[in-house]
This record gives sequence, C-alpha cells and structure tokens, in this order.
Amino acid sequence: MTASERNGAEAPEPLFYGDADAVAASGMPLPSLRVLQAAGAIQAQKTPKEHGGFRRLWREEDVLIAAIGAAISEHFAWNIRIVAEVMAKTKPGTWAALTGSIAGTISSEEGALIRSSPDDWHLDLIDRKYLFLRVPSLVALLFHDAPPRETNLILGYATSKDTFQMLPWLLGSPEGRTKLAAITSPAQITTGERIYKLAMATRANALSTASVNISMQVRATWRRLHGLDAHFLQDALP
Repeated sequence: MTASERNGAEAPEPLFYGDADAVAASGMPLPSLRVLQAAGAIQAQKTPKEHGGFRRLWREEDVLIAAIGAAISEHFAWNIRIVAEVMAKTKPGTWAALTGSIAGTISSEEGALIRSSPDDWHLDLIDRKYLFLRVPSLVALLFHDAPPRETNLILGYATSKDTFQMLPWLLGSPEGRTKLAAITSPAQITTGERIYKLAMATRANALSTASVNISMQVRATWRRLHGLDAHFLQDALP
C-alpha cells in the first residue's frame, strides 16, 4: 500500500517507479542504486516491455531507503561501497520501520518546505568513524535488542574508506551479552564489548560530530516521488 492510499487520496499513486523517477527523487545515481541492490539494501523488480526486454522498477519503500543512503554519502562524504555496507548490514527492518512510519503520516497537502520534528530520526557520525542511529525514546522501545532506555544506537564503525563493521546492540547490556554467549565465543564478546564501550565513550567526548536528519530526507523524497516540490530551508535562502 502506498502512502497516498493510506491517506485516503482519491487516485492512488503507482506502487513502482522507473529508474529516472527513483534517481530524481532519492538523489542516488543509477550506478549507486545498483550497488545498493547488489549489497541487498534494496531490490528492484524487472517487468517485461511490450516489444521485448525488461524494465527495472523500484518500490516506493526502496526509493525512500535509497534516499537515506544518498544522505549518508552526501553529508558524511562516504563512497557508495561503505554506504551500501551500512544500508545492507543494519538490523533488518530498521530502515523499513522509518520509511513506513513516515509514509503512513505524510500528506500531499503539507508545504514544500521540509521541516524537522521532535520525532525525527538522525544519523550521527562521531569522529568520522563511529556511526550512531539516534531515535525518539518511543521508537527505541521497538528495538528489542537495544539496551534499555538507550536512544543513541551504535550501528558500527568504519574500518577503512571502503568497509564498515557492524556492532550488535546486544553488546550494550549484560542481558544482551548473555544472549550473545549462546552463539559466539567469550573472546569475541569481550572484544565486542570493549569496542562498544569505546564507541559510547567517544560519543560522550567527541572531537567532531556530523549529523543528518534522515526523516527529513525521507519526507522530501516522498514528495518528489509524488510529483510535489520539496526543499530544505538552506536551499530557500539567497
């Protein structure tokens, strides 16, 4: 179901979008969309053309998820290889939860200026290495693996300019580490816990922090997909 259907629009928007629409709305070039697909972050479908061959079509959700990747690439100056690793390796359902929550409430009647909200999700890059997902407290409750009352959720850290290492949220609590003990070695848990604590300490004493509001990025992409103007305040200033 598309966002227009959920909001009771008279004429539901199409469920799938072609390459040109996906690129224009998400800000992700077509070769990068293919990299995201190869990594498993998004998935296109191929439909036969009338006179032979196939046409690639993208679901609305996949275009919105691609926009998150485009924001990471633009604001953190990360290449598409490491972006694809982040997008594909993040806990399954995380990005879909964000896009679903936004598409379920957004309205075409809203203005073209994309505004922030207290319920927005953010990505924070700490000291150009540690990547955190910052979410509202009510959203954090939905992630059962996350440490109790923690809204700054570590996704992982860059190990090079091309690679990214994920960190399980279970490392953040004794109960979580007990669960991990059933599937991994004590040495791996000890190493992971040390890296987790270092990441949290680095966040608390960061030399540099870069942030991007990914909820705003998704809202802007939704509007573009549905033929509506979208701009951010800094774009409107002379």
